[in-house]
Amino acid sequence: MGVWRSKQEESKSMWFRVPASLKREFEELRQRAEAEGMDATATFTAALGRLAKQLRDELPESKRAASEAVTQPKVKGLDRGAGSRANGVSAAS
Repeated sequence: MGVWRSKQEESKSMWFRVPASLKREFEELRQRAEAEGMDATATFTAALGRLAKQLRDELPESKRAASEAVTQPKVKGLDRGAGSRANGVSAAS
């Protein structure tokens, strides 16, 4: 394995509303994961990336071309499709 890492994509905050119970659940999961030494942010980001791909795949062809301009996110220098089991989560999960 090489020492060099890919430059990470700039990150931005997303703001959208979720039910208070879902927010509490994610906060609890984040705290538990971090207590175990896992990177919850990277895990949540990878999951959102998979969701974006699924949503894009379900769009009709006419709308898909415009949305494909969005780049695939990288998490900690690893692309989402690498099949890594980082943070205990496989790419197929």
